[in-house]
Amino acid sequence: MATGPAITSKKLLAALLEADVLHESDLLTLLGEARHSVSLNELEMVLVRQGVISSNRLLLLKGAAAGLPVYDDPKVKVDKSLDDLIVRRLGAFKLDRPIPTVAIVEDVPEAIQKLTEYFGTKPEVWLITASQFDDLYQVNYKGDSADRLQQVGSIFEILDEAIRRRASDIHLSAGMPPTMRVDGMLIHLPRQPLSEDFLVDQASQLATSEKMETWSNNSDADFAFTYGAARFRVNLGRDRRGMTIAARKIPTEVPTMQDIKLPEAVQRLVDLDRGLVLVVGPTGSGKSTTLASMLAAIAMNQKRHIITLEDPIEFMIPTGRSVVHQRELNQSFLSFPAGLRQALRQDPDVVLVGEMRDLETIRTAITAAETGHLVYGTLHTFDAPSTIGRLVSSFPAEEQDQIRAQLSYILKAVVAQTLIPLAATKGRAAAFEVMVSTPAIQNNLRKVDGHAFLRQTIETSSRDGMQTMEMALVDLVRRGTVRLEDAEQRAPDPESFRRRLDRGES
Repeated sequence: MATGPAITSKKLLAALLEADVLHESDLLTLLGEARHSVSLNELEMVLVRQGVISSNRLLLLKGAAAGLPVYDDPKVKVDKSLDDLIVRRLGAFKLDRPIPTVAIVEDVPEAIQKLTEYFGTKPEVWLITASQFDDLYQVNYKGDSADRLQQVGSIFEILDEAIRRRASDIHLSAGMPPTMRVDGMLIHLPRQPLSEDFLVDQASQLATSEKMETWSNNSDADFAFTYGAARFRVNLGRDRRGMTIAARKIPTEVPTMQDIKLPEAVQRLVDLDRGLVLVVGPTGSGKSTTLASMLAAIAMNQKRHIITLEDPIEFMIPTGRSVVHQRELNQSFLSFPAGLRQALRQDPDVVLVGEMRDLETIRTAITAAETGHLVYGTLHTFDAPSTIGRLVSSFPAEEQDQIRAQLSYILKAVVAQTLIPLAATKGRAAAFEVMVSTPAIQNNLRKVDGHAFLRQTIETSSRDGMQTMEMALVDLVRRGTVRLEDAEQRAPDPESFRRRLDRGES
């Protein structure tokens, strides 16, 4: 005898929901023991997909049942890496008001064990798998199902929205709705998920055919794009669902050093004749803005030949009293080492190396600083000690003593920075760690283990304009510029930050 299709729990639940038999008041009873889990199971995913309850409301209900002190915030934060979660959210778990966080992991039980071992207790974090993440993003935070959301007609609609909201970044991915970063926070637009075909078609309206071919062959392409009065730095990439587009809005006017509140010790660096100055920090921390303001100050007030090597060109440096040549990777030069060697043959006074990403670039930049040029460079490090460690460890062991000696002579400053949301208004404030060359710093740089003592030297050298990141963050909190919890999250050493704040130290 023929049998009909099997009735699965999913289908039965869907029918109950459709018939309006099931309501939120029944959820905790229905979920049973599952409500105590710090993960979303298959049954709960159906509830979200059917639009019965938003993902945030479901997490709050489960939190109440499990005794987790989460609070009702429609913008649940998302970290795509468990390791990033451990590093960047460590301070958040120690706050009086925990931050609800969703972490995407490969294996939920393994992640729970790892986090519990790390923190000594079960952390206040919801863990979901990548497939659950995709499903959750088919629903906006109000619980509207995807088929009721408006479609995106063109990428220019998203650019207009980003300009209107003053977003710093735009993230577009196949199978997901548009996302943008405003004041450091990700905002998911209530739009239907974007298709792979849509993204490829729209990307071809921004990029040249050569850039599209580069993306097709390498799954990676960078370029700058001007839209009206706005300018964007764009990266085309690819993930498991297809094309990704990341666009960062570049300010059209170069701010002054006073506009971005650069410390006086940093402002004095523009008067150097030679040496190496490094501006470091994570992606999106404002390094390009800081360097552009410093180069603009040189160009407007000094008669010097400035050459920049960038990927891509972001700010347009005014000429002023100087001669300024801005060059872009793959257009004016093929690699940073080759571009830097070429620049040194053209009588520069000041050279900007957009990113010192490999040994050959670092070696060439050090040589340029040794031969009487003023070289500005960037690294993706977080503070002065880690920067010195990165530079030295880039070289073979037999060369490291020589490099330490060279750095003690040519390194004039390391400026580390990060951006923090303002407490009272929209926007972000910059916090700066500043290390400048003094006899004590030079002595540390020459020692094999000297970088381990740099932080202590910086802390005791405030009279020379130096400060650690913790000192800068404490000052911003005391002034009421930023919130305590936001500052603590960005402190490289949260315990040092809290001690300074408690003791009233600057």
